[in-house]
Amino acid sequence: MDMLHIKLFLAALLVSTLAFADAQEGAEMFNEAKCMECHNVEDFGGEDSKAKDYKHMRDSVDACQRNNDAEWFEEDVDSVADHLNKEHYKFKK
Repeated sequence: MDMLHIKLFLAALLVSTLAFADAQEGAEMFNEAKCMECHNVEDFGGEDSKAKDYKHMRDSVDACQRNNDAEWFEEDVDSVADHLNKEHYKFKK
């Protein structure tokens, strides 16, 4: 394996590790914010879901955190959206 292939492999590994870490962090924040006190599992990703793409779902997470004074940073909203996308929506980013 030449050096370029090694670098590409390591970059892909790093990106997948960071995405997993973001989703894990998002899951923790989702649980700490007690989001399930207002939502049901059926609210996320079903055929009746209001979110039709990743951006709309992420914007909904942002609106929800603002309405509930979660005081998340943009990166936190991204992490929670990544968690919901991984577990429920499966939208392409």
